[in-house]
This record gives sequence, C-alpha cells and structure tokens, in this order.
Amino acid sequence: MSKLAVAWRRLPKLVRFLFAHGALGFVLGAVFVGALLVFDPQDAGTLLRTAAGHWWPVVVLWFFTGLTFGAVQIGVATMLLARRDPPRPPRGSGAPANLAPALLRVRGPRRR
Repeated sequence: MSKLAVAWRRLPKLVRFLFAHGALGFVLGAVFVGALLVFDPQDAGTLLRTAAGHWWPVVVLWFFTGLTFGAVQIGVATMLLARRDPPRPPRGSGAPANLAPALLRVRGPRRR
C-alpha cells in the first residue's frame, strides 16, 4: 500500500466521508464548467475563454461551483445516511393473522 492510501485509511471515518463527497462535488463542478465551455450557451463559454486574455474567470467559476456542488453533495449524502428500511417482523412468529379490536365497557364516575 502506498503512503497516501495508508494516510487515507488513518483518517477518521467522518472526515473521509466529507472529503470524498466534497471532492465529488468539485468533479461535478468541473463537468459543469467544462460543459459550459464546450456547449457555449448564450455565448457564456466564449466570454469565459476570452475574458481579459487569461484563464482566471474559468478557475474562479470552477472553484465556486465546486463549493456549491460539494456542499449540496455532502448535504444529500448526510441526509441519506439515516435512510433505513423498516425492520420486518420475523416469519412464523406465531401471532394470529386476523386480529381485530375488542370493545370493552368501562365503568367510571358519573357525570353531572
């Protein structure tokens, strides 16, 4: 195993969870900005490619969309952690299948 893999495994589980989902958000941000540059909707890609003759606007857009997508990805993954299927009753538990409520008379103090 490489040193990087050993260091990754030594991190606490929740830190690895945050890093992994945050990195996925940055990958999604890169895909989004790449699609924006390739498909050029409303000449936004042309504007980004020719902005002041340098690539900083593309990097800033990628960084902030990566932050946004990363935060959303972490939020969604966190909310999906609590999703569990309800436990099923064991088969053949011996409980009768045709249960019905029983009506009972209750004697209490008389109302005035």
